[in-house]
Amino acid sequence: MELSILAKTVFDDIIQNGGYVYIVGGSVRDDILDIHDEQDIDVEVYHMTCQQLYDVLSHHGQVNTFGVSFAIMQLKELPGYDFALPRKELKNGNRHQDFEIMIEPDLPIEKAIQRRDLTMNALMYDYHQKKIIDMCGGISDIQNRLIRCVNPDTFKEDPLRVLRIAQFAARFQMSIDSQTFQLCQEMVKEGMLKHLSIERVYHEYCKILMSPKPSIGFEFLRDIKALPIYLEALTTTGQRLDYHPEGDVFTHTMLVLDIAALSKDKIDEPLSFMWSCLLHDIGKPIVTTSDGHAPGHNEAGVDVFKQVDLITSKKQRQYISTMIMYHMHLMNMARNHGRDISYLRLLKKIEGKVSMNDLVYMSCCDKLGRGKVAQSQYDAFLEFIKDKRERLSDHAPVALVSGFDLLEIGLTNEKKFKVILNEAYDLQLQGLDKERILRSLKKKYDKR
Repeated sequence: MELSILAKTVFDDIIQNGGYVYIVGGSVRDDILDIHDEQDIDVEVYHMTCQQLYDVLSHHGQVNTFGVSFAIMQLKELPGYDFALPRKELKNGNRHQDFEIMIEPDLPIEKAIQRRDLTMNALMYDYHQKKIIDMCGGISDIQNRLIRCVNPDTFKEDPLRVLRIAQFAARFQMSIDSQTFQLCQEMVKEGMLKHLSIERVYHEYCKILMSPKPSIGFEFLRDIKALPIYLEALTTTGQRLDYHPEGDVFTHTMLVLDIAALSKDKIDEPLSFMWSCLLHDIGKPIVTTSDGHAPGHNEAGVDVFKQVDLITSKKQRQYISTMIMYHMHLMNMARNHGRDISYLRLLKKIEGKVSMNDLVYMSCCDKLGRGKVAQSQYDAFLEFIKDKRERLSDHAPVALVSGFDLLEIGLTNEKKFKVILNEAYDLQLQGLDKERILRSLKKKYDKR
C-alpha cells in the first residue's frame, strides 16, 4: 500500500517500541478495487496499551484522542489516519452505538475480525510483512463482486449495517450473498432499523445517491422492505404506459437516478440534485387516478416532502422543494411553445433556490427516465431551452421598482408592499419601463 513518509516513520517507531501495525477496513478494500478516493486510513495497533501508543505518537506531533471507550487517537501532523487498539464489542442496547467496548491489546486477529461487518472490510494489511491477511475470503468476494457478512451472529448486532450494504452495493455495483440478504430481511422485519438516528440514515442515503448506480442500493432496500413509506408508495403506483412504458413510479425514479448519476459533474449542487431526483415524484401516490393520470403531483409532492424528516438543512430543503415543484415546467413550456414571459416568471420563482442549469438537467433526466424517448422530442426541448437561455439569461432580471419607490409615489400601506412589488415585477416582465410601472401602480392603489 502507498503510505506517506511520516506514516511509515510512525509505524516503524510503533514496531520498535513493541507494537504491531495493521491497516484495516475500507482502505485495504479500496486498494484492491483500485479506488484511490481520499478517505481515512484505519490503523490497528497490537501489543500496546493506550498510554504506550499515546507516548509513541506524541514523539511525532500533537495527539488528539476521542471516544474514550474506543481509545482512538489521531496525530495532527498525519491527517486522515485513525489509530486504535484491538477490541471486542458486546451489544447492550437497541441503538447503533449501544456497545460495551473491551480493549484487548493482545487479542488474536482471528477474534478481532469477528466484529467486522463484511468480508471485504475484514481484510488486514500487515505493515511489517507487507502483505494482506485475508481470513474470510474477502479478496475472492471482491473479485466476484459479492457482499457477504463475516459472522451472522455478530452482524445482526448493528442495524446500520443494512444501510451500509445498500450503499456498498450501489458504490461498487455488487450483489448480495443470499444468507446476508436474509439476515437483512430479518433485521428489518424485527424493526431494528427504527432505532437508527436520522443523521446516520441520511448519511448512508447520501452515499447511495452519490454512487455510480444508486438504483442498486434502493432496489435492495425495496426488496428487503426497508424503504421509508414515501418511497415504498412509489412501488405500487402505476403510470400511463403511453407516457411511462417503464412501469410504476419507483421504476421510473430508479431510471432517473441512474441517468442523473452520469451528470453529477455538470451539476451546481450535486447532492441536493440527487435527492431531488429521488423525491421528484413522491406526490404521485396521492393524486394518481385509476387510468394513470397524476394531475398536480408536483404540488402534492411539495406537501409530502414536508414530512420527509431525513433532510434537516434548510438550504437543501428549499432546493429540493423547488425542484419537486418545478421539475415539469420546462418540458411543458417547450411542448407548448411557451412565451418568453413564462420563462422569465420561472426564473423569478427559482432565483436563489435552484440554478437554471440544475433544473434543465432535472428535466432531461426525468424525460430520459421514461423507458424510451423520441430523439426528436429530446432535441426539440434542448433547442427550445438553448434559445431561451441565450436570449433571456439564466437569472431573473433585477427588479426596477423597490419599496422606496413606492413610498416616493405616495403609497403608505407597507403591509401590502410585497404584493405590490410582485405586481410591479410582473409588469416589468411584460415590457413596461420603470416610469410606466409606477404610474400604473399609483393609479391603481391611490384609489384604494
